[in-house]
Amino acid sequence: MICSVGMKYVPNVLSLSRIALSFLLIPMFQKQKFGNAFLIFSLAAISDFFDGYLARKFQATSRLGALLDPLADKILMATAYILSSHFQLINFYVTVLVVGRDILILSIFALCFVCRITLDISPLWSSKVNTTIQLLFLLLILSCNWLSVRVPFIAGFGAAIVSIFTVYSGAEYARKYLWIKDKIFKR
Repeated sequence: MICSVGMKYVPNVLSLSRIALSFLLIPMFQKQKFGNAFLIFSLAAISDFFDGYLARKFQATSRLGALLDPLADKILMATAYILSSHFQLINFYVTVLVVGRDILILSIFALCFVCRITLDISPLWSSKVNTTIQLLFLLLILSCNWLSVRVPFIAGFGAAIVSIFTVYSGAEYARKYLWIKDKIFKR
């Protein structure tokens, strides 16, 4: 009983730690310490898995957690992808797609908040798959750079896969929330 009461806060703490870890990536990239960046990013990726798992297992879901978890994911992805393209580990167009999709989703949620439109913010299945692919791609890129392994085929193929899933997931969100435009323009 005591354990489950304390556990209800752990998912949100993990989401907050993911945000903090995102900002720890910046000096690691600046110093080109890709091994440290890989470890930090790995911890962040693991926290993403465990916050959702623990929230479901201990029925510790909350409105705050439903907002905090995807926000932490978006901060992590934007930070890691922007840094990776800035330091020329990945192509810039991949970062534009990843960050652009997240801006699209955040814009939809913000618009609904401002217009007082109630929205189901549960993630789509394609979004979960997309996040997993984006995480794995960056883990691969960081590990290759840490170990000084150059595998252009993997980087190119990985970028293509990430791009396809990112565009698909963004299109699914746009299609799911298309009804919002009718509600906004009828006001």
